[in-house]
Amino acid sequence: MPERRFLLWLLSGIFAFQACTFGVGLFYCAKHGGLESCPEIGKRYEATFAVMIATTLALLTGKQSNKDV
Repeated sequence: MPERRFLLWLLSGIFAFQACTFGVGLFYCAKHGGLESCPEIGKRYEATFAVMIATTLALLTGKQSNKDV
């Protein structure tokens, strides 16, 4: 159970970190010309976010499947 709790905290930390990073990126883009200055911010955000979430969820499910064996 402590490992699962840690991984869930890690998952929530990822959400918080990504929200802060995206906010800073949007602020920078807004001050420097909008989406013309950084047109791929959405794609980069989505790709990074998806990889971090997939990794954490894989760790959660992998930990669960090892307990069943």
